[in-house]
Amino acid sequence: MSFDDVVQVLEETQVVAVVTTKADGLATATPIWAMVVDGVPYVRSVHGAGAWWYRHVQTGRPVAFVLADGAVAERDPDAALLLPRERVATEAVPVDDAVQAAIDDELRRKYASSPESVQAMLSDDARGCTLRVLAAD
Repeated sequence: MSFDDVVQVLEETQVVAVVTTKADGLATATPIWAMVVDGVPYVRSVHGAGAWWYRHVQTGRPVAFVLADGAVAERDPDAALLLPRERVATEAVPVDDAVQAAIDDELRRKYASSPESVQAMLSDDARGCTLRVLAAD
């Protein structure tokens, strides 16, 4: 498994499973959306800074992506933790970064069948919680 596998899953899969670590050290899987722009993967918190998975990432705890369809995390988050995963790093993308518009466009394209949800992902709160996904050190 490699970071290239992560990019492929995030690009090709509608729902991905991000695995974060709670304060007690236990891993938890959360289904989210992901976008890939010019070969670089991004995620956003539709619920802004209050989403617990986003808060886990912001504290510097380990983060990984399940290398399978993340829809399993919608049905059974514990089952998603049994699947192969790859650890990653993240960095915040400033709201005024030019890539934000390209991410918005990719959201509209990839998730065209869910226009209400896309609108929520285009909110100022969500855009302020955009993360670039990077290979772990």
